[in-house]
Amino acid sequence: MRKIFLACPYSHADANVVHERFIQCNEVAAAIVESGNAVFSQVSMSHPINLAFKGKDSAAIGKLWGPVDAVFMEAMEELIILDLPGWDISSGIKREIEFFKNKGRPVSLWSEVSAQFA
Repeated sequence: MRKIFLACPYSHADANVVHERFIQCNEVAAAIVESGNAVFSQVSMSHPINLAFKGKDSAAIGKLWGPVDAVFMEAMEELIILDLPGWDISSGIKREIEFFKNKGRPVSLWSEVSAQFA
């Protein structure tokens, strides 16, 4: 069983884009689970919780998640990035890529590995 940290771009000025990213991330996480692998989908977990934060902007919310993400990144064996538009400019994804590469753990784009989970 692979232990996968699923990364996905999240923040966007348009709330509809944020919600669509959440939905797409859930679909990929479901495919990973259906294939018999373990996944931690940061966006799937954080999006509903983010809606409960009152009076915080996206930067403040991002700072709250940093230490939480670190716990799950340490536990996972590889990083798969859902390469939706904006993934390559996401500061969170850049941090996650750096973490996994520094640990010598695989980093892949979903578009390159999705067939493995079909």
